[in-house]
Amino acid sequence: MPHWSKNSRPQPYIPAMTGDFSKLPRDLRNVLTSELAPGERVLYAAQPDWRAQWAQHLLVFTFGLGWMSICGPMAIFVWAETLGLRVPSVGAMGKGLAIFFSLLIIPFVVIGLACLVEPFSSARQSRRRVHAITDQRVMTITHVTSKTLESCKLDAINFVKRRDRKDGSGTLSIGYGVEKDSDGDARPLTMDWPGIPNAKRAEQIIREQAKWVR
Repeated sequence: MPHWSKNSRPQPYIPAMTGDFSKLPRDLRNVLTSELAPGERVLYAAQPDWRAQWAQHLLVFTFGLGWMSICGPMAIFVWAETLGLRVPSVGAMGKGLAIFFSLLIIPFVVIGLACLVEPFSSARQSRRRVHAITDQRVMTITHVTSKTLESCKLDAINFVKRRDRKDGSGTLSIGYGVEKDSDGDARPLTMDWPGIPNAKRAEQIIREQAKWVR
């Protein structure tokens, strides 16, 4: 029987950070395998760690709180007026004006709620996402309620940038072309892989497999 010490406590779930195909959840392995062409080999596959973007998520969530602290009371007031209720210490507005403002404020409430939900939605998607490098291409597959695939051939990659974290994980920015924005200025097309394990190894594999990488 296993021995449990008195100080043993359940540990929170943390994604395996090895960059090893065999360490992926079985359903994600199956999804990735289904996308491979005959003879295509997986050289690297791993799930991202959503905590790599915690600062951005916190910023969005904080903005949502501030936004809703303003829009929330306004929405309650105008919707109460539309329903014929009277808010104490606030003068009544006309029915038509109340309906107009009740419709006008809906997009603002939606924006605030979206900012509050985004960090949790992003974390959920990260647990259902896999970044992979094969001997033919790089790809990102997200499988939540439906499957989304983003990929590009190794031949198209022209640069790779890496930003490391202390634990060996990091962020890769993979460039695969150029497009013009609305002002006609050229900007690089990139695939960003934040919070991937063994980021240096992933970069090395891309540089070894791609024909031309800066």
